[in-house]
Amino acid sequence: MKAMVYNRIIKALAMIALSCTLISCDDRPDRMFRDFFVSVADETGAQTSRILSSSNNLVMTYYFSLVSEELKEPLTVNFDLQVGDGLKEGKDFAFQTQARSITFEPGVYKKPFRINYLSNPVDDSKDNTIKIIITSTSDPSIIIGYPGPSAKYSTHTITKYN
Repeated sequence: MKAMVYNRIIKALAMIALSCTLISCDDRPDRMFRDFFVSVADETGAQTSRILSSSNNLVMTYYFSLVSEELKEPLTVNFDLQVGDGLKEGKDFAFQTQARSITFEPGVYKKPFRINYLSNPVDDSKDNTIKIIITSTSDPSIIIGYPGPSAKYSTHTITKYN
């Protein structure tokens, strides 16, 4: 009797799990958000990343992502790059993407930004970070970073280390 009740509970839980999985399957990730937003992350989707100082000619791609319904007009996203006092462009890294804004055309939801890292030891007592900071969009209704008070993914911080 206990085994029969146990089997029914397991089957019911399995059906609930399957139903939740099927309901959540969708090719549009923005459907789980009420608000539309733009974010920045590395290739793995992380908010921070680390680069070994001995990496030479290592090109990393960071992505600006837009979560919204299909745009009717292009959306421009402006961003700033803050380089810590321990890093020097041309010595520690080179920005392969020179622009400080990107434009999402209708139907485009991801745009790349690339940095080439050069082999050079860093001074651990200094600020060895590069921050990619989204500053504004051409549509003020688009939230910068994930919705919510912490605005996660509005900034991506890269740390170069020995």
